Amino acid sequence: MISTQTEPIPTHLKRLLAPHGIGYRIKLLSQLLNRKFQERLDPYRLTPFHWIVLCCLWQEDGQATSSIGERLQQVGGTLTGVLDRMSERGLIRRERDAQDRRVWRIWLTDAGRKLEEVLPPIATALRDATLQGIPISEREHLSNIVDRIIANLGESAIVHPIEGWEAIFAPNNLGYRIKLIAQLGTRRFQEILDPFALTPFHWVVLCCLWQEDGQATSGIGENLQQVGGTLTGVLDRMCERGIIRRERDTHDRRVWRIWLTDAGSDLKTTLPPIALGLLHVMMAGISEEEQSLLSEWVNRSIANLTYTS
Repeated sequence: MISTQTEPIPTHLKRLLAPHGIGYRIKLLSQLLNRKFQERLDPYRLTPFHWIVLCCLWQEDGQATSSIGERLQQVGGTLTGVLDRMSERGLIRRERDAQDRRVWRIWLTDAGRKLEEVLPPIATALRDATLQGIPISEREHLSNIVDRIIANLGESAIVHPIEGWEAIFAPNNLGYRIKLIAQLGTRRFQEILDPFALTPFHWVVLCCLWQEDGQATSGIGENLQQVGGTLTGVLDRMCERGIIRRERDTHDRRVWRIWLTDAGSDLKTTLPPIALGLLHVMMAGISEEEQSLLSEWVNRSIANLTYTS
């Protein structure tokens, strides 16, 4: 099969393409952190969203549901189910506000308070494993870069120094802020892709094929799975749109290969410059040197988590 590739993508745009682009790698780092933290929370029958609620209440008990809900929504969580499960477990209780009966407040039980002795050391150990090999002297600078990206994407960042256990509580901790960047970046990118009836997962597939057309589904699937996508539905929709086609491998009929159509290849001239515009928004006020430092840090953190049990 002859590739449908047209002219190569300009060098200055290649750095945007998954799996090498910084957006993809931040999303991957967020996914890895979430998976590793979930593994550590499994023995307690908790999730990272339950951790966020606990962090909120350890810092200020009796918060209104709206305040906690804002934290969860920032990183893709929904309030009701999370609080229901925690209430059933006896970790929190709901009470109406004494001054405003329309407001529900969330309070820790004794069992919820006791988890403050157990979970923060687990989160600290995961943070230390993630940042292994990154000098202490660089970490404050990197944290500052992360907050500036969050601000560039339209959310307020942490503006006061955090010390002690609170440094690893959401929303101050690394995992929460990386997940927030991933969520905000995905939302902004989805807005950009909406006129093309595409999603960020379709972008990942296109990036793979723009760089090497005719890839086996297994190779593309691995890139999607790394950042939380599933292959079949994504490819089905792209086939229906006439952007790709599936064909069996001529040497191994068990293997399906994915090829760009002319329409899919033509998107190579349209989408990367748009993605570059979003990157410029994210990195506004962040120097090339700082961007390079961030990229090295993200790569090291991914490597650390990949080989952390």
